[in-house]
Amino acid sequence: MTTARGRSLSSVRRWPEDPLAHRALSDYLERLTARPSAKQTTSSLLNGNGLDFAGSDLSGLDLLGAELSESAMDRVLLVGADLYTAWLAGARLSEADLSGADLRKVQGRGCHARYAKLCDADMQRADFSQSDFLGADLRGACLRRASFSGSDLRDADLRGCVFERTRLSGARLAGCAVDGVSGLVIGPVDVGVDCPDLLDGPELLGWFTSNGAADVEVHQPA
Repeated sequence: MTTARGRSLSSVRRWPEDPLAHRALSDYLERLTARPSAKQTTSSLLNGNGLDFAGSDLSGLDLLGAELSESAMDRVLLVGADLYTAWLAGARLSEADLSGADLRKVQGRGCHARYAKLCDADMQRADFSQSDFLGADLRGACLRRASFSGSDLRDADLRGCVFERTRLSGARLAGCAVDGVSGLVIGPVDVGVDCPDLLDGPELLGWFTSNGAADVEVHQPA
């Protein structure tokens, strides 16, 4: 990602309503402003673990490596934010907007992102296993080497997504829109509506093809 991200107090479009989250964010941005060219360390990153960011618009911010595990971020705007290598394990992101965000190498295991918007997000090598993406919008997202093992992706919109050894082992995909999806996936995948229906190999390939994703490949175990 080469797009410049906001690194100052004035870059915040709308602050969190919770005083603790407001303080954590302002302290972090003040550190960035004070030493703009300094290499970030663990102590200089945003520590929002378990904090409530409700009501905020953090779009376009530099949140590289932020610790946001177990945080409350439902309906928060994070459009185009830089969350490279951030921690979102167990975070609540339902209806949040992360369109165009940099989510490469994010540790997001067990997050709750129902109906979240992730259009055109870069999620390469991110770990979102055991997460809830029911009804999420991931159109055009880059999912190369990302993991969604055991995650709920029912009714999600995956149209135009790019896979490459994307791990979907045990993921639930019933009702997903997969038109134009391409690349290699690792199954098996559960496509059952009322009861589990695990598909892998040629059967999974046939499911993708019949749903408009003729360019998908399915990993064949050695």
